[in-house]
Amino acid sequence: MKNSIFKFRNLSAVLVVLVVSFYVISCQTEEITAESEDSVTSTEQKFSGGPLNPDFRPPNIPNPPSIDAHCVVRLAYLSYLERCPENASVVNYWINILNTRGFDDLAKGFITSPEANSKWHSRYLSFLNRNNVTSQQINKKIYIAYRGLLLREPDVSGGIYWTNILYTRGLLNVANGIGNSPEFRARLSRISTECNNAANQCTF
Repeated sequence: MKNSIFKFRNLSAVLVVLVVSFYVISCQTEEITAESEDSVTSTEQKFSGGPLNPDFRPPNIPNPPSIDAHCVVRLAYLSYLERCPENASVVNYWINILNTRGFDDLAKGFITSPEANSKWHSRYLSFLNRNNVTSQQINKKIYIAYRGLLLREPDVSGGIYWTNILYTRGLLNVANGIGNSPEFRARLSRISTECNNAANQCTF
C-alpha cells in the first residue's frame, strides 16, 4: 500500500513538472511570435512612405510628325535635280530605298548621281571662283548636299567643315549631320507647304 502511494506521489510530481514546462514553453513561443509580428509591423511602417508597386509607365511623349514617303522622293527630285520624277517606277524605287535603308542613303543616292553631278557642275565652278576656294577645300558632293538639303550654296566655313567630315567619315555622315542641323529642321517645320507645292507641280 505504501509503495502504491509513493508511486502515485512520484507520478503527480512528474505531471506537475510537465505542466509547468509546457506553460513556460508556451509563454516563450507567444513572446517570439509577438516579437516577429512587431518586427513585421515595424518593417511595413518603415517602407510605408514609398510606393510598394512603382508605376514604370513611360511618359506620354508625342511622336514627331511623319512625312509622306512619296513627298520625300518628290522633294528630293526637285531639290537635287530641279525636276519632277519621270514615272511611278522611279518614285517606287526611291520610296523602297527610303523605307529599307533610310533618309541618309536616299540623300547619298541623289548626291552621287551622274545627273546631279552634271546639273550643278557649272554653278559649282562659279562658286569656287567667287569664293576663292579649291575643289579640295570644298568638294562638289558637299555643294550638292547643301543644294539638295538646305536649298542654298554652302557658306565657306560650313563647306570646308563638311568636306573634312566627308574625307574622314564618309558621305552618309555628312547627310546625317546636315539632315539633323537646325537649318534643315527649320525646313522640316514648313515641309507641308513644300509637299503641297510638289504635288501640284508633279504628276508622279
